[in-house]
Amino acid sequence: MEDHQAWKKYPEYRKWFNKLYVSELLGHDSGPCGVAPNKDGYYIIRPVYNLSGMSVGASKAFIKAGDVTKVPPGYFWCEWFEGDHYSASFKWVDQVGWKLDSCWIGNKLDFRFKSWKRSSYAPPVPDKLMELSNLPIVNIEFIGDKVIEVHLRDTPDPDYDELIPIFEDDAMKMVDIYESMGYSYIESFDDADGFIESARIGFMVK
Repeated sequence: MEDHQAWKKYPEYRKWFNKLYVSELLGHDSGPCGVAPNKDGYYIIRPVYNLSGMSVGASKAFIKAGDVTKVPPGYFWCEWFEGDHYSASFKWVDQVGWKLDSCWIGNKLDFRFKSWKRSSYAPPVPDKLMELSNLPIVNIEFIGDKVIEVHLRDTPDPDYDELIPIFEDDAMKMVDIYESMGYSYIESFDDADGFIESARIGFMVK
C-alpha cells in the first residue's frame, strides 16, 4: 500500500499524515510558517504534508531566533536530530504490545538515501501512538529514538538484507560497480510523482 492509498482507506487517521502534528504531539521543538524558533540553531524544513515521499522539499537550514523568513507557506521547521535513521514496521499484538515486523537503517547524503541495511533493532514506539494499534501494520521512521514520520502502511521497499537505491543520474556506473561486488539489480521505480529530478529506477540487493 502507498501513502495515497492509506489516505483514502483510513480517513479517520488522516491527522497522522500531518508531520507538524506528529512533531508537536511528541514534544519536538517545531512550528509552521510564520512562527519563528525561540533559539538559534539548525532545523529541518519540510512540507507539513508530503504523500509523494522521497524527502521532497526537505532541507536543513540555520535559523536565528525570531526569523520567520526561512520557512515558506505549507512548510514547517523542526529541531534537527542526529543519529541513525530507522524505517521500522510494527504490528500490535494483544497482551504483548508493539511487535517489530521489519526494520532497516538508512545511510543518506543530503536527504538522498545511499543504502538500507536490515536491523534486528528498532527504537521503541512511544505510548502516544497507541491509537494506531487498531491498524494491521504501521511504518515509523526514527532519527535516533525520535519519531519523525508515521505511515499507515508497511514499508513499500522490497524485502532484502541490503538495498542500494539506483537513480537515473548514476544508473549504469552504479549497477556495474555493485554487480561486481555480488549484488543483483531489481526494478523499483519511484519519482515522487515527478517532484524529484532524478528518479529512483531500482535497487541493487543482497
